[in-house]
Amino acid sequence: MSLLGKGKRLVGTGARRLILYLVILVGVAAWKFVPRPWRPAITVNTEHFAIFSTASKFQAGTVGTTVEQLYTAYSNQFCRLSGFTAAHTRLKMKLYRDRKEFRRINPGLDWAEAFYRHPYCQAYYSESEINPYHWMVHEAVHQLNNEVAHIEPVKWLEEGLAEYFSTSRFTRGRLALGQVDPNTYPVWWIETIATTPDLTTNLQNGSVIPLRVIISGRGGPSMKRHFNLYYLHWWTLTHFIFETPKHRTNALALIEAGGGVEAFERHVARIEQVQPEWHDHVRRLKAELAEGPVSRH
Repeated sequence: MSLLGKGKRLVGTGARRLILYLVILVGVAAWKFVPRPWRPAITVNTEHFAIFSTASKFQAGTVGTTVEQLYTAYSNQFCRLSGFTAAHTRLKMKLYRDRKEFRRINPGLDWAEAFYRHPYCQAYYSESEINPYHWMVHEAVHQLNNEVAHIEPVKWLEEGLAEYFSTSRFTRGRLALGQVDPNTYPVWWIETIATTPDLTTNLQNGSVIPLRVIISGRGGPSMKRHFNLYYLHWWTLTHFIFETPKHRTNALALIEAGGGVEAFERHVARIEQVQPEWHDHVRRLKAELAEGPVSRH
């Protein structure tokens, strides 16, 4: 056999081997990341939501009641936003019976306990937690932002709004915005932010990230290594704005403008001016929460 012929055979063998490797790689990726088939056992329809579920009827009904309370509170806050519309079809949710099923159907989620990907909010009923539906409430805010209010805030404000609602207490058939429920994420981790009374010390020890970093989304410590700390900043900054009378009046304008650095300094104040006020707010929150136990899942 000529060298040319042998070379062709080797090239053909190499190509087949490469194709085989690609097929294996695609198979592994599909096994790890592609959602599995799933069939809900029940559907619970509320006024504004359609909940497809493998949880019990009681659990799905509890989530339905909860997200309707969220819808009312959200609408009361944001109905004056220019893009807000009450004319929409039922918002769709998938409620899994437990964490195991949620992760089996949706592999490759890493840290996520719930997620929103249009047109579904997806979460599980966490029976082991005191607040078994706060993950769904968080994702439902993202859904409301996208499908009802039609807003696109920057990262800190998008997540901060979701946390502002999902960390609030449900009491007497309503969502009491700003009244913090200690049995919610990221409140569990509040001891890790602003660990001393002094702002300068906290900036140095890393328990406070400069607000300009938080608002701009640039610089700062690794998100992967300080995930909870970022969520604490996003939540407490949003809580500060909505629970401080002088800033609350401009909150809608800030949201309409997207929440970036320029919008923040136009509608709230200069970031370096706000930072010590926010820090004091965080320390007050920590003191209030320290008066009672914080339970974790």
